[in-house]
Amino acid sequence: MPSARQQRPGARRSAPPAWTVAALGLTVLGAVAVVPSVPSPATAATTSASVGSETSTPFAARSEGYYCFRIPSLVTTRSGALLAFAEGRVDTCSDIGHNDIVMKKSTDGGRTWGPLTVVAGANDDDAHGNPSPVVDAVTGRVSLLYATSDWSQNPDGTLDRGARSLRVAHSIDEGAGWQNGASLAHLKSADWGWVSTGPGHGIQLSRGAHHGRLVVTGDHTTKDGKAGGQLYYSDDGGLTWALGARSDVGTSTAHPAEPAVVETTDGGLYVNARSSARCNTNEHRLAATSSDGGATFAAPFAPVPNLDTAPVYGSLLRMSAKDMGGARDRILFSAPARLGPNTLEDRRELAVRSSYDEGKTWQTVGTVVTSGRAGYSDLTLSPTGAIGVLYENAGNIPHGNVSFTSFTETQMDAAQRELRLPRTSDTGPNNYRNHAVIHGGAQLTDRGAGKAMAFDGQDDYLRIVNCSPSLRLGQGDFTVAAWFKHSATSGGLPIVWGYGMGDKVRQFWLKAEPGKNRLRAAISTGDAYAEVATTSSYNDGNWHHVVFKRQNGQLVLSVDGGQEFTAAAPAGDITPPGDFSIHVGARPDFPDQPVGVTELFNGGLDDVRIFGRGLTTDEATSVRGGALDVANDQERLRLGFSTIW
Repeated sequence: MPSARQQRPGARRSAPPAWTVAALGLTVLGAVAVVPSVPSPATAATTSASVGSETSTPFAARSEGYYCFRIPSLVTTRSGALLAFAEGRVDTCSDIGHNDIVMKKSTDGGRTWGPLTVVAGANDDDAHGNPSPVVDAVTGRVSLLYATSDWSQNPDGTLDRGARSLRVAHSIDEGAGWQNGASLAHLKSADWGWVSTGPGHGIQLSRGAHHGRLVVTGDHTTKDGKAGGQLYYSDDGGLTWALGARSDVGTSTAHPAEPAVVETTDGGLYVNARSSARCNTNEHRLAATSSDGGATFAAPFAPVPNLDTAPVYGSLLRMSAKDMGGARDRILFSAPARLGPNTLEDRRELAVRSSYDEGKTWQTVGTVVTSGRAGYSDLTLSPTGAIGVLYENAGNIPHGNVSFTSFTETQMDAAQRELRLPRTSDTGPNNYRNHAVIHGGAQLTDRGAGKAMAFDGQDDYLRIVNCSPSLRLGQGDFTVAAWFKHSATSGGLPIVWGYGMGDKVRQFWLKAEPGKNRLRAAISTGDAYAEVATTSSYNDGNWHHVVFKRQNGQLVLSVDGGQEFTAAAPAGDITPPGDFSIHVGARPDFPDQPVGVTELFNGGLDDVRIFGRGLTTDEATSVRGGALDVANDQERLRLGFSTIW
């Protein structure tokens, strides 16, 4: 293990503001964000967000003895102060390693933050994580549940985590001092291997038979191959804790992780969790309810429709309730709004969305907090009614720094827009449902008696984000076919790009390069790379049909049924072992392409098809002629661009 680092600075108690929190249950948390490459001051940084007047950075990467900060949570204390928590990761940004639980306090609504306090880890090199605070509104006691383990480094540099256990720290003076690290061994069931808390804040119930109960979420895996989420609760203000509801399913089934919880107006609980399923689905959230104060779940977790997001933690917040004087029942949810399976590339466009029926349905309109990369987030409500968001963010990755912003409900609603991106259908014969998400406003255009998709070359592109097994082209032969039309004279115009990009990354792609007067296509197995090119880019503004395939050890590229350009094709798997996306009209790195580089298709595309084997010349001719009965048993994708929905 690395050697112990310097002692972190202690906390300073600040005078509380004049107003107080009167209502039981006004305990909410915010999410943190990290930017490892751009240190920021701990006091307010007046950079604008998409909503709200300013942001501040309580935890800045590569500052105060830490490499980066992750896994945020935030609570509003009884006096109205904000306590922001995060993992301070000492040597790397890895989940496994020397990680502390750190805290900062703000008494001016998040504009400025006091000095850093190490709540857990000041005297050891262990891995402390997933801070989950909750405030008792009667006594003001702040309980902080978290997970902890030792860890080790192997000779090859990889890291192993030791057995994980749960602990609780508490403060009776709003974060000025902490009693640290009491064991909660009884909250880890004997059949569990992994166990965690949160992340994000807990809540206090304000209705029904369990009025005053504190509830914190967690997740686990079992020793016999199951996984799920659970609830912990306290009926004495955080003095003692019990294990409540738990959900276990086989790990081959979508299971909940990193749950968030909110009280419903009937006195029950609504729990919304990250789904373990990343591929063969567009639903990355699961939800369940409890009607007995968190002792049991009323039914198994089920997918949440129409809540587009990436695999990520998302926060819940009770905004208002009619039975407590609010104009309407409203629950907020914060998470990245970009749909996709990837935990890095798809964590962007952090947004707040609403449910007006206690989580049964979610609005597809919402308010963007930041349009760039952002990861975990958490929400809090101040006594003034301001909504606070603490969130992970960075430049080229979605975490590193932890940033904060706040805004009123009026400001949030005034900035609402539609967040669900339109789709266009996969109409192939095998009902794979590999529908494409439309970015930037690409539109249907006329092509003969039918339709095609028009791309403006500015921000239009499509993504297929369900990483269906049908689109894993693997080690075998395959064919990509498409109609295209463009008149560009320079740059690169991607037509189809499968999987990733970069050296030693599995991929396939096809694009026009008018500046070099060619179409070019390539594959990579990660260990071997090959490409093939034509002698024209076909930039005459007319429609042309291209066929690219790996077949019998060769790459073959032809246009309009003409000359076949060939190159030796390496054997091997071209599909990534994990999740992936397929881009149409863009490289996978858009919108993060290097300065001066914009590779987006500008023109029209139509009838994009992918087959799981190499087509014969006659079959390719039939596809070019519009036949729909070619190699149907191996047809993996057909984007005919007849409708947008």
